[in-house]
Amino acid sequence: MSKAAEELDLSQPATSLALGRLRTRLGDPLFVRSPSGMLPTPRCTELADAASKALADFEGNILQCPTFEPATARRDFVVTMADVGELYFLPRLMAHLARAAPQCNLRCETFPIEDIELALEEGRCDLALGFFPNLERPALYAQQLFMHSLVCLVRADHPYVPSSRISMRDFLELSHAVVEPMGRSHELFEGLLKEKGYRRRVQLMSVHFLSIPAIIAATDLIVTVPQSLADYYVGLENLRIVEPPINIKPYALKQFWHPRFHTDPAVRWLRESVVELFSKHR
Repeated sequence: MSKAAEELDLSQPATSLALGRLRTRLGDPLFVRSPSGMLPTPRCTELADAASKALADFEGNILQCPTFEPATARRDFVVTMADVGELYFLPRLMAHLARAAPQCNLRCETFPIEDIELALEEGRCDLALGFFPNLERPALYAQQLFMHSLVCLVRADHPYVPSSRISMRDFLELSHAVVEPMGRSHELFEGLLKEKGYRRRVQLMSVHFLSIPAIIAATDLIVTVPQSLADYYVGLENLRIVEPPINIKPYALKQFWHPRFHTDPAVRWLRESVVELFSKHR
């Protein structure tokens, strides 16, 4: 009894009381005296074997840190981002998955802005990628990837914008296309114009970036978009990048996740992959 008490880090009286309660509960003496000392009953031996197996399973399956082996793992990752974010992030991210985690899938889902935090908390979304100022909250983790900026786009042969620079006067006199995507980066620019008291004509208001390059190439409209999107558009249509006539502060693109999944090995691997692919790009 004294040795058992020492192993359990209990006093001998406390160990005796615990053994008494266990005997009463099981209806078995568990140990009997013999000339050679205390001997276990068959019931005690049976329970000891079961307890040893349970402890081994606990140590092997629960106490052992879970791992994620991307080369063999099967996992569906869920991310949310604006459509411009998909255009920028997905090509390299999918190429990386194909190489490093060929049996894993990626699903992009759109959530209302006010629901993204809950989706991250509930595990319906693993990561939010992009510009989400509403997610800058103590309840979430955020990691900066790189700084991004806004530029203007016009058609290459625009009659009123002959160079890569434009004055504020000419900028305000032009008709504008405005895109209001989920990521809300346009709010930075709109807020700056409002703060300075500038007003312009918005001839086209859209919620999609897809049609913008064709529209700008066919009209005299000017549009303000993220730099990465402008770079892509210029390769599609006869377009030209123009510096905005006002100093627009660069903004940070980040990845966001919930503390519940901070140590999840699969989500951690995805986060590390995103950092590896994009944190030094700009």
